[in-house]
Amino acid sequence: MISEVIYLHYLNALLEGNKKECTQIVVNLIDQKIQLKDIYVHLFQRSMYRVGTLWEKERCGIADEHIATKITDSLIELVNYSFASKERVGKLAVITGIDKEFHELGAKMVAGYFEASGWDTCFLGSNTPQNEVLRIITEKNPDIVGISSSFYINIMRLIKLIQLIKENKPDQEILVGGQALADGRSEGLSKFDNVRYIESLNELEEFLVSFQKT
Repeated sequence: MISEVIYLHYLNALLEGNKKECTQIVVNLIDQKIQLKDIYVHLFQRSMYRVGTLWEKERCGIADEHIATKITDSLIELVNYSFASKERVGKLAVITGIDKEFHELGAKMVAGYFEASGWDTCFLGSNTPQNEVLRIITEKNPDIVGISSSFYINIMRLIKLIQLIKENKPDQEILVGGQALADGRSEGLSKFDNVRYIESLNELEEFLVSFQKT
């Protein structure tokens, strides 16, 4: 686990825009064999939620939030590389956001978790046009498509993308994550076959274990 002292040390460095100090903290955690999920959830996710809260309360500026996001993005890349499994399971996941959304840290962590589990990934990032998502799915023929959506106001864009994917590939397995469907707002997915809302990395881990057995 990541101690409160380490978390606060990291958060302070992040708010100061001290990338070097943040990087050293993360490298130390990797060297200490801290689990990938702990770094994702108890360091990156927790600190960015805190930054977001401070911004909402006008206790930090938008530039501070952008700096924290960029630092976190680079450290996710570092962690993903460090934890990527050398053993491959022969499966592919396409991970994407939806158009008109620009948040991608969560989706990038999900892609990293797939890689750590031995999967190959194709990460499309945020604000990907629907036609491009469909093209990549057709070309790559992935075992799983992961879609991240952060804002409930964009739920219809999410549903539309799922509908388009299903029109082309009715049996495509789709996982949906992100705050848009949190707090019981995932009922709209029930009309689709093989579409699941994944609320946490623990749920993703359980799903992948069962999926790889099929």
